[in-house]
Amino acid sequence: MKKIALIGQDSLVNYSLSHLISQHKALQIKHVFAGIDEGVVRKLLARRQYHLVIISVSPCKTDGLELLSNLRSIAPRIPVLLLSNNEDEDFLLNFIRCGCRGYLDKHASAEDLLDAIEEVCAGRHYLPDRLKAQHAPLPHEQLSRREFQVFLKFIQRKPISTVARELNVTTSAVSVFRSRVLKKLNFKSNADFIFYALQHHLLTLPGNQPQHFPG
Repeated sequence: MKKIALIGQDSLVNYSLSHLISQHKALQIKHVFAGIDEGVVRKLLARRQYHLVIISVSPCKTDGLELLSNLRSIAPRIPVLLLSNNEDEDFLLNFIRCGCRGYLDKHASAEDLLDAIEEVCAGRHYLPDRLKAQHAPLPHEQLSRREFQVFLKFIQRKPISTVARELNVTTSAVSVFRSRVLKKLNFKSNADFIFYALQHHLLTLPGNQPQHFPG
């Protein structure tokens, strides 16, 4: 039996997916998480509880890529299937570049969902034809794992003290990683984080939200 972990903040979507997958005798939703609790996930991984992680991402949320990045740092060998109704190619490619092995639109059929689970669990990719072609790497892909985590925090305009607390490192360490990111991406200020993120579809700002950029 394939054991699956589901990560998503929409309770109704989580319930629907759990009910749908439970109809298949060879599949089981083992755990449902609203986010990643690193201690809990590491403990479950040590017991080899999961064959697949499904991440359900809302297009109005901007933390899905960070969630995937954190998951890949904890469990790099467990395949990840992304569910989203955001069809923007650049948005989806960012998830694939970060290690997501499959993508399925939330409006897909039950048969498509089961096919996607089977393919990804078997170590293959499950992607729309338009995403299967090779794409040139983006500048931020040269960042180390920790640099990328800091990068994702800064594009959310979080202060250094908050970034340090969330990553469990010192503020001086965050400053060092920030300096490395600035150098590698040729940034001059924190505003460049935002502009780059918007340009490459790493961040979506609500249309009615004032765009005040930190200096």
